[in-house]
Amino acid sequence: MIIRTLAFVSLGLLGPMQAAAAKDCLLSHATYREPHSGAVMQFRPIHNEPAALTAQVFSLIVPNTDTSLPADITWTNGRNSFPLGTIRHTCTDDDREAGLEDGSGLCRIWDGQVYALTGGGAEQLNSREATPAPKGLLLPDFGAALAEWADFANANPDGSAWDAFTLTGCSDE
Repeated sequence: MIIRTLAFVSLGLLGPMQAAAAKDCLLSHATYREPHSGAVMQFRPIHNEPAALTAQVFSLIVPNTDTSLPADITWTNGRNSFPLGTIRHTCTDDDREAGLEDGSGLCRIWDGQVYALTGGGAEQLNSREATPAPKGLLLPDFGAALAEWADFANANPDGSAWDAFTLTGCSDE
């Protein structure tokens, strides 16, 4: 219920300029910001990405640090395919012991299903690379995962994060 409320609050923060930008911007060029922490997701077009099921690639810029984390959205196989996002960082020994290292050689900070936030609520993200950028993105449990990550906590001692990101721009690349 809290996530749904946050999603609607975030959608209410979207201005007319962002709605116009969403019509003209592809997800592969979009920039999103989580308003509470200031975390920024910067999408980029896919160029020779290794995973065949990867539909989108982005970086997460961590507030109050010089850190930009690699991240992607891949699609599960099968009849009821859905988008799974993963945000990674360089592993520590504690991460490896906790089993957070994945096949990329990095460790997961967050992974989970990604939803598009539209005027009608949360919907499944489109799988095509040429997808128009939705007004917002919902990453369930992202806020808690980011707040618990030591690098974010050290740089933002009183910081917290939410799960909803709002569209803030579009790159020309």
